[in-house]
Amino acid sequence: MYAKLCNIEVLPSYIKEVAVGDILTVQALITNPLDWHHFYEKVSTIKIGDRTDFTVVTQEGERVIGFGNIVEVDKWSNRGQYGFKIKISVKKQKSLSDRRIRGPSKVRLSSMQPENVSNDAEPASVVVVPPAGLLTAAPASTTDVITAQDIDTFQEILKESLTMDMTA
Repeated sequence: MYAKLCNIEVLPSYIKEVAVGDILTVQALITNPLDWHHFYEKVSTIKIGDRTDFTVVTQEGERVIGFGNIVEVDKWSNRGQYGFKIKISVKKQKSLSDRRIRGPSKVRLSSMQPENVSNDAEPASVVVVPPAGLLTAAPASTTDVITAQDIDTFQEILKESLTMDMTA
């Protein structure tokens, strides 16, 4: 876990709790008084309502980046242990899982078998946009998946079209 907010970097050894949602909550527990002095100076300058950027890596390893307004700042000391809690109302956030979910979708050729694809490479994307009228010989499928047969048919039509243009 890791958190950077309000110009404060909180390392995993200090983080006690991280909750990400509409409100981002970061709670830290510091046992070393010298470290607490460093955090106390920075936490004391934070004002409620200020806008701040944040970067958080959760325990599951998901990285969340965004910005929001500070809702609550709380600091305490109790028998040689010191801590603080910062709550931020999230206005905008982006995470790696969002990018994976909302990223461009890949089109897989139906003729490709999973064992032919290596684990290192991604499947190739194929987008073919022929001029109007060329698809009369090969009707589009209802699932909008381009098959190897569709590509072969298109290539034949294209070859015939080019051959006619060259002879004229």
